[in-house]
Amino acid sequence: MANAYRNHWTPEEAIDKLYNKLFDSNSTGLLQTLVDSIELDENANFWAEHFIVEGNEYKIDLSDTRKNPAWTVRQRNRRRVPMADPMAPLSETMQLEPEGFEEKTGSIWQYGKGLFETSMSKLELIARLRELSPADRDVALGLQRGIADLIKSHNLRLSHMAAQTLSYGGAYTSYYTDESNVTYTTNGFSGVHPSQPAYIPLANFKTAGDSVWSDASADIPEQMRKIEFDFKEANNLDDGMAFEWDIPYNIVNTILLKNAAFIAEVNRYIRLEAPDKVVVITSGSSNLDTNVITLDQLVAYSRSSISKISPIRVVREQQTVQNITTYTTVKGWKPNTVVLRPLGYAGVIVHASTSDVELMRSGEVNNTVSWSLAQWRNLVYIINKVVPNGMLKSYHTDAIGRYATVLTESPYHVCVDISTADE
Repeated sequence: MANAYRNHWTPEEAIDKLYNKLFDSNSTGLLQTLVDSIELDENANFWAEHFIVEGNEYKIDLSDTRKNPAWTVRQRNRRRVPMADPMAPLSETMQLEPEGFEEKTGSIWQYGKGLFETSMSKLELIARLRELSPADRDVALGLQRGIADLIKSHNLRLSHMAAQTLSYGGAYTSYYTDESNVTYTTNGFSGVHPSQPAYIPLANFKTAGDSVWSDASADIPEQMRKIEFDFKEANNLDDGMAFEWDIPYNIVNTILLKNAAFIAEVNRYIRLEAPDKVVVITSGSSNLDTNVITLDQLVAYSRSSISKISPIRVVREQQTVQNITTYTTVKGWKPNTVVLRPLGYAGVIVHASTSDVELMRSGEVNNTVSWSLAQWRNLVYIINKVVPNGMLKSYHTDAIGRYATVLTESPYHVCVDISTADE
């Protein structure tokens, strides 16, 4: 039986049937199937380690489509709980302070990438297919790769935004920092410049401790322990409340793994976690001690019962930004910054519908335009359109989404500048 995935039709029939299904509003099933079966590489999914997609979609104001929809997140402020008071029988009790809530708001900006084909490129595809054997005519796979790249562009945007949100205390912009800490900016072809200010408490921006972390003599484990202990004390948090340290790979690799105090702590862990080995102690060191520790050993130490600090999560993220003629590799994470925050997800991805989708569904689309819609993770819309191009046709595939990364633990989110010592 013939099919459009690995077909036995002629190239002309295959392309016509496939394009008709992918660009027809009455045949959304095939486009959604292609979207649902897409797999992305790990680097693009950094955001998913720290944020989850909120279930509800914010609506846009169709009376003013230039206005961005606003997100709102309410966060509970923990109250201090004192001991119960001595009291006389039948007397009144002293009341606890009411528990408060804090409301954060911001704008949900729109982002997009697209693919474009003409009638001529469709004819070229037919010609190329004609040269292949029926077994190699996997037309859908090629189209799926194009859609996968569009979705990946949104994953990279989300990951860049997530890295900025985490390390700048909720803030993000369309400014980009490359590996040499050179700053770039791009506003897209429409000149849009997203900007969200920080909203964690000002007191949650901390400095490194007694010494900058790049100082070879710095006792970094003790400085980290003190930052965490002091923060919990100041905010009346239980000592057992689980936190984590989010630390970029380059800081781990160039500073922590070479720090004498961390090397000593990891060696202590190696001794205590080696019950099947004979540990010989001589002059304060053991036969298991090493002068070079690995990333895996450092992370394992941070997660052990003898660790001075909360578990370390190593941050790896980078993206590519496109200007008119150039591509540049950038990172979203703020330089010389590590983050202490409650263990688990840091927040949510809020998202809204787009004007493009609302227009498609309104019935106002010109009869000469055929289209179909699909959605990726209820977050990004895939829009296929066939539009007139003079006497011929143009085939557009756009991936468009309105979203923002929002911290839901901002009262307890701490950004530490490791390049500045305490005063």
